[in-house]
Amino acid sequence: MNTMSILLSSMPEMLDEFNDIIAVVLVFAIPIIGTILIFGLPIMIAMLIYRHKVNDTNMRAKVILAAMDKYPGAVPEELINSLNKPQKSVKERLLGKLLWGCLFSLSGLAIVATALFSSVFDSGMFVFGILLLAVGVAFLIYYFVGRRQLRTQIEAEEQKLLN
Repeated sequence: MNTMSILLSSMPEMLDEFNDIIAVVLVFAIPIIGTILIFGLPIMIAMLIYRHKVNDTNMRAKVILAAMDKYPGAVPEELINSLNKPQKSVKERLLGKLLWGCLFSLSGLAIVATALFSSVFDSGMFVFGILLLAVGVAFLIYYFVGRRQLRTQIEAEEQKLLN
């Protein structure tokens, strides 16, 4: 017998052992990978956002220090104000809530309708649609209540822009 026939004859046993090894590795690896993704990914995102904010603050400080070196005595207020990111107005923030409310509500309604009128009722899809619909309605309520409560501030901002 040559070595090729010996290898081919022992192949099924080797494959069985290999499948057992893969099964054991997957049984232990999948929960570990899942845990890393569930807990590690949000932590990494938070760290990246924090690092970006710190870097942004450091760059602003360098610009202001350079301006103080170049113009001793006073740093122009316009420079400091130009380095700050523009704040959204109250009206823009409220319109953002209206946008998200419409998106979540319509998505929730579409998913609920799909779950109800599909040939096979999927309760998980129905519950997910109801949750999206509830979030959308909450955003819409926030918009309408905020618009009523902040009417004077919105009018003051509009007058400030007109002047």
